[in-house]
Amino acid sequence: MINQYIRHFKIFLLLAVISHICVNVYAREEIKRERPGNLFSPSKIPLLEDAGRDTWQKPEEILNALDIKKGQVVADIGAGSGYLTVKLSERVEVDGTVYAVDVQQEMLDYINKRLSNKEGKNVKLVLGNMDDPKLPTGSLDTAILLSTYHEIAHPVDFIKKVKLALKPQGKLAILEFSDESPIGPPLQVRLPEDLIISELKQAGFTLSQRHIFLFPYQYFLIFTPSR
Repeated sequence: MINQYIRHFKIFLLLAVISHICVNVYAREEIKRERPGNLFSPSKIPLLEDAGRDTWQKPEEILNALDIKKGQVVADIGAGSGYLTVKLSERVEVDGTVYAVDVQQEMLDYINKRLSNKEGKNVKLVLGNMDDPKLPTGSLDTAILLSTYHEIAHPVDFIKKVKLALKPQGKLAILEFSDESPIGPPLQVRLPEDLIISELKQAGFTLSQRHIFLFPYQYFLIFTPSR
């Protein structure tokens, strides 16, 4: 009798686990992805500059993982308010260069204003467009797209342009919010990691590092140009 009870309990437990897995898979499949996501409005800049952002964004860990150092040439693509641009500028110092790229002039104006009382002489503002970041060929050690990739309408073509701007040993970093994150853009415009990896492969890149648990809300993918 006891053995029969244990057997029935095990069967019940197995069915419960299978049911849980199926519900999660179904829920993911029900998300109807929309591309591209809307551009981040300049009116929401205070959200980008929130005092508590460093605690979860961990900008120094991003720069450390990418080995950003003095004298390098880097690009902050989708620079927004310049949150990461400023930190890159400090890290590469006067011998380096930071290209702050955005498609909204208001964002670049904001960056220019915030740099006016800082050294920031190594920052070059670039007004790109949705098809081309407008970066000089073969110039970059590293390009970073922080919460920007989901806003690009034709990512494969756009990333091919980024590849042209990288040096042969250059790196491309993409950080995006996970589906599980309680903050970030609307769920329908968040992108699965595997989709980004597939599109970057089409654009001529190979995944070299994949940080899933480094940040609480985002995944962090690092690519290098394919040979």
